[in-house]
Order: sequence, then structure tokens, then C-alpha cells
Amino acid sequence: MVPFGRTAAIFDVDDSLLDGNAGTIFTWYLYTAKVMRPEVRSRIPRIIYEYARNRLSEQDMVEVGSRCQQGLYADLVKAHAHACFERHLRKRITSGAVRQIRKHLLSGHFVAVASGSSQYIIDEVGLHLRVHAAIGTRTRIVDGKLTDQIVPPVVFRDGKRAAVERLADEWDLDLSRSYLYSDAAADVPLFEAVGTPVVVNPKAPFRALAERRGWEIVEWKERSEPGAEPDLADEWGSWEG
Repeated sequence: MVPFGRTAAIFDVDDSLLDGNAGTIFTWYLYTAKVMRPEVRSRIPRIIYEYARNRLSEQDMVEVGSRCQQGLYADLVKAHAHACFERHLRKRITSGAVRQIRKHLLSGHFVAVASGSSQYIIDEVGLHLRVHAAIGTRTRIVDGKLTDQIVPPVVFRDGKRAAVERLADEWDLDLSRSYLYSDAAADVPLFEAVGTPVVVNPKAPFRALAERRGWEIVEWKERSEPGAEPDLADEWGSWEG
């Protein structure tokens, strides 16, 4: 018997599986809790300012999210990732994602979550959902501390496809008979690699592309914990320091 029937289901995390961006919220958490080293923390407002004015790309921000942990002990960051997940992210998981993940698990598929966000916060998402693998952006560890050196690939665009293809090789998965759930136009290279692309909550330009290509479109808006109240992390999108 071939494990998982060689079929995988890959779930993007930000703004699809999750109502919000895991990496952005975790960065906000580390900033407001003053966990970051002072010289790193002092640069965050300027980085947000530059990104808001389109002077930094989405990939730049993906890399910033992991590099801002520079100089911190890995065990400390892992502990803060757990606290951040329980306080801010757990209630943001969408009910549509939960239902679909359960469906794939019950079908015997290999299920993974994948995001450009820090590996530590994506690990928490994966553990909570009991999936088989969690793929995030990692930085090198030296003497127990995180550095600003990203371990290739950055899990974004072509790098995300490369990371998923590496996982598929490791587990002998066939991407041509597998599924991808994502809201991101940046995931087009990965959408093109899978047999069943499913576009989640697409914004207008990407929705038009998905419709032209005949990709299925779904809306996952409702949180799995609908009674949960918004918190200060909801304000991060407009935060500038």
C-alpha cells in the first residue's frame, strides 16, 4: 500500500486558512512585547513605513518577519510563538479550512500547511490542526540563537513551490494529483504544479486570473471560533509605530 495514496493537500496560511497574516501578527507580538533586541526593534517602524509606501516588496516583508528574531534564543522564540498562537491566532482559523483539512485527513491524504511566515509560528498552526507537515521560513541557529541568515528557500513564490516539491520528493507525493488552497497570486507557480488548484478569498485581480484558468474559487470568511472578539492585533494593518 502506498502511504497517503501519493496525494497531498497543501494549505496556504495567511488570509485563507487564517483570517489574518500569521507572520505579521507574530512580528507585531514580538515588537509590542519588547522581545526583539533593541537595535532590531528600532528598525521596525521604518520598515512598516517603507512597505506602506510600496518601497519594500511582499517578499522583503516575508524575510523581515524571520530576520527580526535575530539574536534571540530559539527556545524563547518558540515559547513566544506558542503564546502568540493561543492568544491571537487560534481564534482566527477559518471554519472552511478546518472542514477541508478534516476531509483530507479522513481521505488518507498527506496534509501540510505552508507559508512564508516564520517557521515557529507556522509550526504552531500545524500542531493545532494536527497536519503532517508545516513549512515556514527558517533562519540559521548558532549557539542556540537565531541569526539573520535565512535557510533557503524563502517560502514565497518560486521558493514556496521549491519547498513543497522538496516535501513531495521526501514523501513520494504526486503533485499532479494533489490539492492547493491559497488566496495568493504569489502562489501561481505552485498552483500550476498541482492537479487541483483551489483559490480562497481572492482579491479582484487574482479572482479574474483564477476565473480565466478555470480554477475553483471558495470563500472562507467565518472564523472557527465565531464568538471570539477582535483584539489589538486586528489593528496591526494600520499600525505605523
